[in-house]
Amino acid sequence: MEKKALNKKRLKIVLIVCIVVALTAGIGLAAYTYHVDTTTLGRKISIYGLDVSKFTAEEARQKITETFQDSTVNFKEDGENVYNVSMAQLGYSLDQDVLKSTLESLKQQRRQNRQIFATQKDYKIDYQIIKDEAQEQSALSADNFGGKERTESTDAHIRYSKKKQKYVLVKQVQGNQIDENRLISYVDEVLDENLKTELLSSERTIELNEEVYRQPDIEASGEMKQKVKKLNSQLKKYRNTTVTYLFGSETQVLDSDTIKSWLKIKNSGISIDKDAAAAYVSDMANKYNTIYVPRTFHTSTGADVTVSDNEYGYRIDQESELAQLLEDLKSGENVSREPVYSSIGMQRNGIDDLAGSYIEVSLDAQHLWLYKDGTLVTETDIVSGAPTAERETYRGAWPIAYKASPFTLSSDEYGYAVKVKYWMPFVYGQGLHDASWQSSFGGNRYKTGNGSHGCINLPEDQAALIYNTIDGGYPIIIY
Repeated sequence: MEKKALNKKRLKIVLIVCIVVALTAGIGLAAYTYHVDTTTLGRKISIYGLDVSKFTAEEARQKITETFQDSTVNFKEDGENVYNVSMAQLGYSLDQDVLKSTLESLKQQRRQNRQIFATQKDYKIDYQIIKDEAQEQSALSADNFGGKERTESTDAHIRYSKKKQKYVLVKQVQGNQIDENRLISYVDEVLDENLKTELLSSERTIELNEEVYRQPDIEASGEMKQKVKKLNSQLKKYRNTTVTYLFGSETQVLDSDTIKSWLKIKNSGISIDKDAAAAYVSDMANKYNTIYVPRTFHTSTGADVTVSDNEYGYRIDQESELAQLLEDLKSGENVSREPVYSSIGMQRNGIDDLAGSYIEVSLDAQHLWLYKDGTLVTETDIVSGAPTAERETYRGAWPIAYKASPFTLSSDEYGYAVKVKYWMPFVYGQGLHDASWQSSFGGNRYKTGNGSHGCINLPEDQAALIYNTIDGGYPIIIY
């Protein structure tokens, strides 16, 4: 009995001790948790996945700052790692004042809402990023990405294809040269988004793509397509154009092959070699101009004479003709026309600007012939100007200026005023007219005091016939 009573007493003592120990432990645990929850951020707490349980606000600040700065940014391109840099090296840092204030606020919040039995909780706290732009620019220098072969972007452009014989639009090509400004903007954008959820991640990956590459300055556009269309249309016109020059019944053709040889086809556009076109016009003028050049004339007596003073005929206005030709070449049509003249005769057939219609005067023979369309209309003796420097008839080729009937011939210098029925002037006050005061015509009368003051005196009937046959512009050749 005594032994049984003793065991019960011992059990009671043990129980009391256990209770005391448990109470002491509970009080100690309570005191400990209270201390932790009031002096630190508390138990079972993480910030953006970083465990800061039982860290003071200052310890947490230091831990967060260190973790953030040591975080690695991995740059990948085409699936391969090309560059690594820490957030600190990148010039990123957390605003310490903001971080400290936020952590203190979090501490107070948790203290107010402390629980005896804490549960794990992760916080996404407010933060403020500070960027060192100079450091970031240095860290993101294109030189740091030089381990990869890189090609430049090319602009969309218009090019003439010799193979296709036409203009084509070459689209822009995206290269992979790093554009530092675009890279910095892209990195900032990606990181800003990443930090919202992964502020304290140990690693981050940024995939490089065309967002960071130098972009073509010019992209293919509808406007460029229209330009290509326009260029090819103009090219076709140039290649299809011919110009046929009319010289009476004779023609000279500027063919498409010659025009093609003048084309200056560049990627920027089409132009005509103006020097080549001007040379063509010059050669044509040298061939077909008949005025202001010595004229070889086959006389009615069968001899050939050369007339130096030649003011009758055709002269191509080379400057105006060139301008017209350049416009014609743009038309894409087969053009037939006369050249642009600065001076014209009455009619022509190739280089023959008489075409069988002219007045011929031989001063030595004192004789005149009138031809029309290759037929001799009349011929007659004449009296020309007296063979003196003041009164001689001018040798040369001229157009008849106009006709007048009647007309009064007068001269203050020589003191006369004579009325004639038919007046046909040709140059410098000299002309053809009837001369009733002449008793006869031909021979040497012009040398023996009966010569005119330069005019060609005609019998009245011959003057009438000539007057009624010709019009202003009719050529007269005097030799």
